[in-house]
Amino acid sequence: MSKPDHTCIFVVEDDLMYSRTILHLLESRNFLNVRLFSHGEECLEHLHLDPDVILLDYWLGDGKKNGMEVMEVIRRKSPKTKVIFLTAMDNLKIAQQTMAMGAYDYVVKSESALERVKNLLRRIVFENQIQEENRVLRRSRRLILVFIFLLIVGLAGILLLKQY
Repeated sequence: MSKPDHTCIFVVEDDLMYSRTILHLLESRNFLNVRLFSHGEECLEHLHLDPDVILLDYWLGDGKKNGMEVMEVIRRKSPKTKVIFLTAMDNLKIAQQTMAMGAYDYVVKSESALERVKNLLRRIVFENQIQEENRVLRRSRRLILVFIFLLIVGLAGILLLKQY
């Protein structure tokens, strides 16, 4: 059994059955911090929760913002959030537009879509771990350099004091 994963994932899907299917898949993969939203406006109201990943449908119902409009706001307010379109819109032009706007990927709903989403999430989690490890290593390197500098300054001070 794999360890619990606290990656914050938003699922923005107007089809309740499909969103629950996604939730079940994510929970079975030990993702513990998943939130479901039936429309984009609701998702945008919760961006303060700083999601790591948003699974976003393109078409979110009549009178609602579509996925591209939602992603425009996400890119402005939460630029580090990775957006994966998960949609029935099998349209190359729309897929290209979403990728040009900064989507992490574009997945067309199909029999293999959920497997692909699972693999994308695994890759995102791995990338985030690597980024965090790099951040820690950079910070450690700076601390080591400061320590070496202070050690050299201290030794130079001791040598100067011995000369007097």
